[in-house]
Amino acid sequence: MSRERLDQILIREGLISEEQVKEALTRQKAHGGRLGSQLLYHRYIDEAGLVRALTIQLGCKGVVLSDIEIPEIVVKMIPAKVAVARKVVPFDYIPDANVLKVACEDPTDTDLKNELDFVSRGKTVQLFVAAELSLDTLIARHYHGQEVSLEDRQLLEIPDEATDTGEIEILNADSEDSGGAPKVLLVTDEEYNRPLVQSLLERDGYEVLTTDSADDAIEMIGTSHFHTVFVKDTVSGDYLDLIDRLRKSSPRTKVRYYESSSGLLLNQDSLEQEGDLLVRNLDLLTSLLALHRKIPENHSGAVGHYANLICKKMGLPNKERLYIVNAAYLHDLSKHYYDINDTEDQLSVVRMTAKLLTSINYPPTVVGILKAMYKDLEGKYTKRLPIETLGGNILTIADLFCESFPSNQTVSLDKFDVIKKKCRDLTGRLFLAEVVDVFVDLVQREILELSSEENGMQVMIYSDKPGATYGLEQRVKRAGFATVSQCAEENFLDLLARREPDMIVLMLEGDKDTIISRVMAYLEKTIDATRTPVFLLVQGTPTHELTDLFERGIEDIMAFDVNLDLLVTKMTKIRSKVEGEKSADDQQPQSSGTKGQLTEMNLIDLLQALGPGLKTVKITVASQTTPETLLVLFLNRGQIVYAKVGDLTGAEAVYKGLGWSQGVWSVEPVSESDIPEPNNNVPNESILMEGCRLIDEQLRKGQLI
Repeated sequence: MSRERLDQILIREGLISEEQVKEALTRQKAHGGRLGSQLLYHRYIDEAGLVRALTIQLGCKGVVLSDIEIPEIVVKMIPAKVAVARKVVPFDYIPDANVLKVACEDPTDTDLKNELDFVSRGKTVQLFVAAELSLDTLIARHYHGQEVSLEDRQLLEIPDEATDTGEIEILNADSEDSGGAPKVLLVTDEEYNRPLVQSLLERDGYEVLTTDSADDAIEMIGTSHFHTVFVKDTVSGDYLDLIDRLRKSSPRTKVRYYESSSGLLLNQDSLEQEGDLLVRNLDLLTSLLALHRKIPENHSGAVGHYANLICKKMGLPNKERLYIVNAAYLHDLSKHYYDINDTEDQLSVVRMTAKLLTSINYPPTVVGILKAMYKDLEGKYTKRLPIETLGGNILTIADLFCESFPSNQTVSLDKFDVIKKKCRDLTGRLFLAEVVDVFVDLVQREILELSSEENGMQVMIYSDKPGATYGLEQRVKRAGFATVSQCAEENFLDLLARREPDMIVLMLEGDKDTIISRVMAYLEKTIDATRTPVFLLVQGTPTHELTDLFERGIEDIMAFDVNLDLLVTKMTKIRSKVEGEKSADDQQPQSSGTKGQLTEMNLIDLLQALGPGLKTVKITVASQTTPETLLVLFLNRGQIVYAKVGDLTGAEAVYKGLGWSQGVWSVEPVSESDIPEPNNNVPNESILMEGCRLIDEQLRKGQLI
């Protein structure tokens, strides 16, 4: 006799509507899983209602697992491997009757009943139907050690509290062995393949040590430093403990966890290029959001920027760096876009972000990193260091620094000494010692000692508003330039007469006539724009009304609220010219337009630089591989209104150009009457985001030009 369909039962019992069933079936078709799980995930039905319908369908008893606290002794009555493989959870035991009650998806499965009777050691097993999501939740909690609830696995509702993370310990770092061949540790129980792999590694000059136990390997890493550790997935012992200890004792050691010898021999170290692209895409996303909200700095990228620098300075493997940086950008985005007024409660943001990511089945490592933020270490983590704890600690110190010192606030030596002392005082409680050491050195180099001794290039910044130059000054210093700032016009002109800077940034406010007259006065009396590139940042006047100044040699005109990264990109390009990295043609000053190379400023950067300035320009781009094929774009007040390359037009033409990594471009101001009939109405932000996605696909397929 065939079973009645679950959706028919649910509708007949009045538990859901036909429309909800249709939506759930559509999602089930797209994402898989059971119909009941889709309904429960989207909160169309509660767990009790779903179990009630399942008992009717299967003709059996049911259990609502979220209402039950299961004793640990009962959980252990079914072996963990069986519980996970068969998706079952023992939830109650009656000693007098020797009955073990077990929740499962289908109590009518006789093979399952026989298997559980066998492994339960003489107990009488009674099967109860339960919701799939509830089973998954309890299996994750009791057999994988994850602190989750059924609510975590349902579609997000604003959380009341966040779950905690497990506590794991870590090992003190040993000094690296000096001299000799780099050591490799091979942890494998493969009797026949081990000599072959060992021989191949030794032929390449590595000293190879082997063991068949993860526990033995833990002892070996305590006395030696290894270049790489290979771990076979079937070895005995706690290999996760081994990996966590390696992360503490030697974060630079590469760890390769493999399933077969053939997989080990294949080159899998391809994350760095893709990783840098991911970080770039995250920064692009946050830049676009900042521009959309007319925020003058890439606020959402601050924590991500510092987290990436800390990871690189610590020498973390690329896979772990990407987990941490991904979590950093997500946290910073959430902090700025959740509607939270109490900025002092950092944990409220962490909780909501972790809750949201859990609800959409985001990778648990990233969620774990977020949950590990602002945790009291209680003097632990002296032998093991889980990636979640390390990542959460890096995010904590970067987040606190960015909160304490926004980009528009000066970081003096005195203030930094206070921060450094607090970091030292909190080491072992809030901060890991190794993270504090790297962070202190990083801030000293990145912010307090940002001299340009290597390149000797100096940027002079002028604004008649005290304090207005600080954010720009720090960002320019971070790019390796020396800076001199003045807020008094008399002092600025006097200093300009006595020393010749490599570049000048004028930050002016006022109407069109006021700004033009001031710039013309500077150009006629003191500044030679044909020798010194001059950037103009304006407020109070649309940049497109000032394009006549390009004819007087002004390098670029941008709005005050432009993302500073865009300005620095252009300045870096000019520095490359001076250092001889460009051809002689590119070194010639451009009066009415600008030329450049895609290797130094690609089309993405170029559109980001021109869009916020509301420029009306023509852009011509030629790929080095097909120089006869030109991409022609027209921007009207910063928006792409026309694009064509070959037979492609509109957004499709722009996507083509975004994939070019080598070639040349030129930009020339035009009037609106010079623009051809528009063929694009897709916003710049949408084109850039979709373009980055396509670039990512092309990179993986090796199709980039």
